[in-house]
Amino acid sequence: VLDRIDARFGRGGFHGMLLHGVTGSGKTEVYLRAIKQVVEAGKEAIVLVPEISLTPQTIRRFRSRFPHVAVLHSHLADAERHAQWRRIAAGEAQVVVGARSAIFAPTRRLGLIVIDEEHEGTFKQETTPRYHARDVAWRRAELEGVPLLLGSATPSLESWHRAQTGRCELLELPERVL
Repeated sequence: VLDRIDARFGRGGFHGMLLHGVTGSGKTEVYLRAIKQVVEAGKEAIVLVPEISLTPQTIRRFRSRFPHVAVLHSHLADAERHAQWRRIAAGEAQVVVGARSAIFAPTRRLGLIVIDEEHEGTFKQETTPRYHARDVAWRRAELEGVPLLLGSATPSLESWHRAQTGRCELLELPERVL
């Protein structure tokens, strides 16, 4: 799977990929290694996770690999959210980790968008303005010419259909890591 992702990065431009992997198959490690490539190339990555996955453990995992991580989610105080937003806009964050609104982060050199558990309903904003972060991510990746990596053990019907019709590449991790 990593070889196929590396090949896509080498070609540049937009490319949608659906990483379908059973629970415990190493999807997060795939994300981290793909992000490492992007950061080493001097670019930034946005990683969307469901609000329930945005735990101190998840944040620690990213910060253990990357020295400049910004975190965006709804539980931040306004001042902290503003400070994170300014760091991102100034190019001081290599990786932006957050819930659905992080897709709007003002990155300067975007190189990759990752959506973990892309099937989760929490990526859908129900109040005005209504949007689905997965759809916004798809369009932003197209416009900025960067890869989009969607991951799930149970992909959404929309993503599965895109993979089955060739609109995005299906990558599979069928077994748990021992």
